[in-house]
Amino acid sequence: MDDHLAVPLSVLSRIPLGVGVVILAVLGYGIYQVYFHPLAKYPGPWLGKFTEAGAAYHAVKGDLHLHIWWCHQKYGPVIRYTPNLVIFNTESGLKDIYVRGKDLRKDVHYGVIQLGTKNLLTVTSPKEHAKRSKIIGPGFTSTAMREFEPKLLSHVHKFRDALYASSDPDRSWGPPMVMSEWCSYFAFDVITDLVFGKACNLLGSQQFQCTVYDISGMMKRLSLLMYAPYVFLGRLDKKLFKDEVRGMKRYHRLVNSMMADAASVSGHVLSRLTSARDSVTGPSLTDADVYSEAAMLAVAGSDSTSVSLCASLFYLATYPHVYAKLAQEIRSVFPTPDDIRSGPLMQQCTYLQACIKETLRISPAVAGCPYRRVEKGDTLVVDGNVIPAGCSVGTGIYSIHHNPLYFPRPDEFIPERWLSEESEAGTGKLDVSSAAYAPFSQGTRACIGRHLAQLELQLALASLVWSYDFRRPDTAAGEMGAGNPGAGIGRTNAQEFQLYDHIISQKRGPVLQFRPRAR
Repeated sequence: MDDHLAVPLSVLSRIPLGVGVVILAVLGYGIYQVYFHPLAKYPGPWLGKFTEAGAAYHAVKGDLHLHIWWCHQKYGPVIRYTPNLVIFNTESGLKDIYVRGKDLRKDVHYGVIQLGTKNLLTVTSPKEHAKRSKIIGPGFTSTAMREFEPKLLSHVHKFRDALYASSDPDRSWGPPMVMSEWCSYFAFDVITDLVFGKACNLLGSQQFQCTVYDISGMMKRLSLLMYAPYVFLGRLDKKLFKDEVRGMKRYHRLVNSMMADAASVSGHVLSRLTSARDSVTGPSLTDADVYSEAAMLAVAGSDSTSVSLCASLFYLATYPHVYAKLAQEIRSVFPTPDDIRSGPLMQQCTYLQACIKETLRISPAVAGCPYRRVEKGDTLVVDGNVIPAGCSVGTGIYSIHHNPLYFPRPDEFIPERWLSEESEAGTGKLDVSSAAYAPFSQGTRACIGRHLAQLELQLALASLVWSYDFRRPDTAAGEMGAGNPGAGIGRTNAQEFQLYDHIISQKRGPVLQFRPRAR
């Protein structure tokens, strides 16, 4: 025997049989994933062919939305992002998945983010989702929002007044205010008032203000578990996220307390959940279901609105010409701050609506990829691509909102792109942009709280712009929330508000100073 072969063969002979089987299995898996998997033809990140570990890494970092966007820049409009997930960055793909694919199930990965048991956000079955939506939906319709508006306005006024407490007649600038905190306090007070019939009063008391950080930490942990559920083994997640787990327990105690207080009050969303009944089986939801729905509504309803409000204020403070144009509109349409409410006057504020739409485009509250699974026995055609059973599909919302095919100059904040008379001025055609616009998703599983979010943003922004001038301070604190050249891929734009994608976008900043506007 050749001496060069003798050593390797002797080494191989000493490898335990079990180890050899594992090596062969790994090699076989790798070859299958690269050459024979049904999604093998699609380009994408190399690691994504074999594992979801790369997605889990970016989920923890909070830049999953940016990595998906970067992959589209490198590999094209259709990418294989994880072994069984294909992401489409096209308007037609968006429609195929979320509108024409209305009977697709949410991916099973969403199961890890349920709070105790399944809820409207995490339930996978379209039939079960329709049942729950029928129960919860009436509490979030435009009609319900008009009924809730007086309460909402009281929170708007409290929020406005908290940002400038001085009665200085010289209109001096107030102290720097970290808006990621104050917008979160406001949004959580609003959603708890709607869901439980009583606000948590974060704007007026420090007692439960830690809740906004508890929620943020909870979402960071859950975003990892969504792509790396094996972290549950041995409860490694509790070791990795000790502070976040403590915060989650505090949040659960708070929800239990609010539910107990709500039992003696009617007319809130929680009462719809507890009183819903099926004509055959009796109560439609178990106590665990009711708890999970209420807890998740408070999270989703506060986080999504607060990040959108923060982003809106950042862009107004960053783009002075936009702020000046909006201020002129708001202050001329509404004679007094008490006139700011929904109705004919608000409908005249077309530039305000355009500013909100542009904020939700460039900085969407759900920036990642809400993906759907093709069930056993089915196939799905997306943009002419046949997706087999067992695979998942989705569209990265941040990515498609920054696709220059649909939104020319995508990295610039240009409210005029949403005004029909100005939409041709270098920002594309309005119908093309509208078709690719999905801040609340599209189809039957579009965000149930979209009417509330729109109304909150309209009333809060109009009230602040009518009452105040505001600016980013010319200090290091004033840069909070902005991108910078050394921050890494996707975070270099100093004029873009930075999102941290933990299922629902999280935020830091901006820091603003307020003063009463000149009359």
